[in-house]
Amino acid sequence: MSVEEAARLLSEAIRNGLRREAEQPRIGVYRPSLLPSCLRRQFLIYKRGIIVSEEKAGLFEIGCLFHEFLERTFRDGGLTVKAVEAPFFIVSLCGDELIRISGRADLIISLNGEDYIVETKSIRNLPREPLKHHVEQLQLYLAGYGLKHGFLIYLEKSFLKNSIFPVSFSLEDFRRLIDRAALLHRHLTGDLTPEPDAEKWECWFCEFKEECAENPGGGGGQAFLTEKSSKICGGEI
Repeated sequence: MSVEEAARLLSEAIRNGLRREAEQPRIGVYRPSLLPSCLRRQFLIYKRGIIVSEEKAGLFEIGCLFHEFLERTFRDGGLTVKAVEAPFFIVSLCGDELIRISGRADLIISLNGEDYIVETKSIRNLPREPLKHHVEQLQLYLAGYGLKHGFLIYLEKSFLKNSIFPVSFSLEDFRRLIDRAALLHRHLTGDLTPEPDAEKWECWFCEFKEECAENPGGGGGQAFLTEKSSKICGGEI
């Protein structure tokens, strides 16, 4: 076997290792990693069955490597790791329908008899404070497991420097996210394209930015629901 053939086999093995069955987005089952993001972006992802970049196999595998690193590091440090990639779901009533928020918490650890959710993020530059959408994502994990506190751990990609931010459960934030899931569900089941509500940085990386720029109002004379004008189904949480 030539060196070139060996290199080809190695490359093919890596590609095969990244092939996995990815879960298609499904209306009625909403993801903590997506809910804080732009409503229109989520609508298009679910309507078109798009698997977004954060859930592509390569990034998924990188995330698994970071989880394995932290799990090993915590165990070696004498900490108790109770679960890795821990699945959960939250069920909420939307009118006469049940909707779910479903995801996986990176780690559940125990310190001095109290359990904490740990959410890990790899990042190019360490932030000075936790990013809002990551905090919101962690709120759903805390709610799913009925825990009061968690940690956002940012790992710098280059040298694995870290920043750690404690996050406490907020019932107000949780209610707002549940309302957001209900609002998204109403748009999807009613086939009503929502207005974009992205923060500026989201638009820079959005896979629909050109389409959205050409059609900022949704087009087609479609009706719009907004968080202020629509009646959120399901009542108090």
